[in-house]
Amino acid sequence: MHLEIPYGERRISFELDDRRVLKIVNPSEISPSPNPTLEIEQSLKNPIQGQRINELSPKGKTIAIAVDDVTRVTPTHIILPPILKSLESAGANRKDIKIIIALGTHREMTEQEMKDKYGPQIVEEYEVINHAFDNETELEYIGKIADNVPVWINKDYIKADIRIATGNIIPHCNAGWGAGAKILLPGLAGEETVGRMHVHSGMTTPNGLGMEDNPTRQLIDEFADKVRIHLLVNTTITRNREIVKVFSGHFVKAHREGIKLSKKIYGVEIPSLSDITISSSYPADIEFWQAQKGLFSADLATKQNGGILLISPCPEGVSVMHPKLLDYMQYSTDELKQIYKEDKEIEDYVSLGMAMSIGYVRERHKICVLSEGVSQKDAQKLRFEKLQNFDEAMKFLSNQYSQDSSINILPMGGETYPILI
Repeated sequence: MHLEIPYGERRISFELDDRRVLKIVNPSEISPSPNPTLEIEQSLKNPIQGQRINELSPKGKTIAIAVDDVTRVTPTHIILPPILKSLESAGANRKDIKIIIALGTHREMTEQEMKDKYGPQIVEEYEVINHAFDNETELEYIGKIADNVPVWINKDYIKADIRIATGNIIPHCNAGWGAGAKILLPGLAGEETVGRMHVHSGMTTPNGLGMEDNPTRQLIDEFADKVRIHLLVNTTITRNREIVKVFSGHFVKAHREGIKLSKKIYGVEIPSLSDITISSSYPADIEFWQAQKGLFSADLATKQNGGILLISPCPEGVSVMHPKLLDYMQYSTDELKQIYKEDKEIEDYVSLGMAMSIGYVRERHKICVLSEGVSQKDAQKLRFEKLQNFDEAMKFLSNQYSQDSSINILPMGGETYPILI
C-alpha cells in the first residue's frame, strides 16, 4: 500500500503492507457552504440564545473582538468583514473597535502574519494588537474561580463595552473541543491564569480530546462567566479549511451546537485499537508545543503500551515561549504532581501542566518522533525515540511490536478525534 501524509507544507510518501493497516483515520468529507459570507451574516441575524449585533446597540460604545493566532486554522479573514460591517451598520465607530489577538502564551504575531491571517485591509484600517500575557499593566485582576485559579484578563478586552469572541471548533486535547470561551482562557488570560489552567488539566483531564464537558472546559466556561462575552461567533470547517456552518450567540449554547456538527466531521470511528499508530500532527506543526496534539489523538487509537510515531517538522523547535518544558519532561507525572503540590519554585506553570499531560501519554505508550525541528538532545529530554526517516522508524517499531503488528494512521492527527466502536 502506497501512502502519503502531510509533513508541514510537504508530504511524506511510504509503503506499508496493507494487511497491517486497520484504518486511515481521516476527518470526514463534507460539503462546504456555497456562500460563506452569507452564512456568517445569517448566523449573526439568528444567534443561538444571544443578542443580534444591533441589539447590543454599538453606537458610541467601545468594542473588543478576540481573534486567534497563527497557530490556529480559523478562517478569520472571512469571519471578520461581516462582523465589522454589521457593527458599523449598527452605528459603531471604526476607531472604537479593537481586534485583540488571543495568543495565550504563544509568541507575538508579526505584522505580515497578521495580514496573512486577518487580511491586509483589516490590519491597515483597524487597530489590531497582540495580547500581552506577561505584562500585568496590560491585565486586569477580577477574582478567582475553581481550584483557586486567579482571573487575570486582558485589560483592553474587559474594559470594552461590547466583547465579541471568535474561533473554530475542532477537537482539542484538554478542553475537549476548541473555540467557545477558550479564546479567553487561555487566549486572553494572564500567564499565571494560563499556567494554573494547564496544571488543572494535567491533574484532572490529561487527555480530554472530544469530551464536550470535562473539568478543563468547566474551568474555561467559569472564567468566561466572570469576564462575560456578549457575542460568540464560531465556525465549523471542512478538512480543507472551507466554512461549513457558523454558530453565533451565547458562548456556551452556540458552542455546544457547533460541537455536534464538528464531531460529525472530525470524530472518526475506528474498528479497533492498533499496536502502532502513525500520527502526523498536521496542521498543528509550527513547533512541538503544537505538534504534541498529534499524540493525544494517537493515544485514543493505540493499545495500552503500544507505539506512537509522531511526524511533524516543528520548524520553530520545541517551544519558542516555553523552553522549560524540556526540563519538566524529564520527570514522571507523579513527580510533576508532587512538585506542584509542594510548590517548589515553579518557574513556568504552563510548561509544568503541559508536561503532566504529555507525560500521561508517554507513560501509556512508546513514543517515537520523526522531526527536523526536534533535535536528538531534545528527544532525549522528552524521553522519546528520535528516528531519522520513516523506514528506520517503522523498522524500530516493528521490531518492538512484531513484523505483523497492526497500524492505525492519522494523516491529520492535530485535529482528529478517533472514536472506538
